[in-house]
Amino acid sequence: MTRSDLDTLKDRLTERDYKLLRNVEEFRLLSTKHIQRLHFDPVHPTPTASARACIRTLSRLRNALVLKALERRIGGARAGSAGFVWYVGPAGERILQSLDPPVISGRRNYREPSRHFVEHTLAISELAVRTIESGRQGDLEVLEVQAEPASWQQSLSRFGTALTLKPDLRLVTASDDYEHHWFIEVDMASEHMPVIMRQCAAYEAFRATGRYQATHGLFPAVLWVVPGSARAGAIRAAVAATAGLDPALFLVCTTGEYLEVVAALPSESS
Repeated sequence: MTRSDLDTLKDRLTERDYKLLRNVEEFRLLSTKHIQRLHFDPVHPTPTASARACIRTLSRLRNALVLKALERRIGGARAGSAGFVWYVGPAGERILQSLDPPVISGRRNYREPSRHFVEHTLAISELAVRTIESGRQGDLEVLEVQAEPASWQQSLSRFGTALTLKPDLRLVTASDDYEHHWFIEVDMASEHMPVIMRQCAAYEAFRATGRYQATHGLFPAVLWVVPGSARAGAIRAAVAATAGLDPALFLVCTTGEYLEVVAALPSESS
C-alpha cells in the first residue's frame, strides 16, 4: 500500500470506523457481536437493523484490509458473519501507526492463535463490553477500562530487577466523590491451583512496593471471574489456606455475578 493509497483509505473511513479500529486494537480480539454492542446497538432502533449495519461495516473494513477475521468462527461455519472474530488487518496497522501519536509501533507477525488464547481473550473482551454497556445505561459510572497491555503495572523487585504485573483488565469506577479500582483476572478453570496462587502472590508483592498507592492513593481489589460456583469456592479456599495472602484483597465471582460484584463498590484498600 503506497502512502497515497493509505491517505485515500484514511479519508474514506468514518469517525465510527476509527473508533471501531481502536477498540479492536485495544482488546486484541472482538467478536462481531461485541462490535455490534459497542458501536451499533446504541444508535439503531432494533437489533436486526443494528446487526445488518454492523455486518455491512465489517465487510467493508475487511475488504479494505483494515480488519481481518480468524479462520475459526464462534459457533462454527454455520454461524456466518456473526461468528467471525476480528483483529487488526495490515491496512489497519498502517492507519494506527500513522496517527499522532501512533496507537501501535512497528509491524507485527501474525499466526492463527490457539483455541485457549481466543477463548480467554474473548472472555476478557466480554467483561469489558459488559462494563461499557453498564456505564452507558447509567448502572455504573465507568472512568477507565484497560485491557492488556495497557493494564500492565511496572515495578521493581527487592533486588532491583524489573517486574511486570499483567492483569487481564484494569477497571476504575466512581460513586459520589470516590474512585474504586479493580484488577480483573479471567479464569477459564484451565490453570492448576498453584498457578492461580502464584498470580495472587504477585499481586501481594506488587502491593508491597507501594507504587500503585503512591499514584492513586489506594490499591485495587483483585477480582477473579470464574466459570462456576465450584471453581469460585476452590479459589477462595486456596487463598484462605495460602500463607502470605490477604483474603480481603481477593474477591471471586462467577461470570454471571460480575456486574453485580463490581457495582457493589468494595472499600478501598490501603
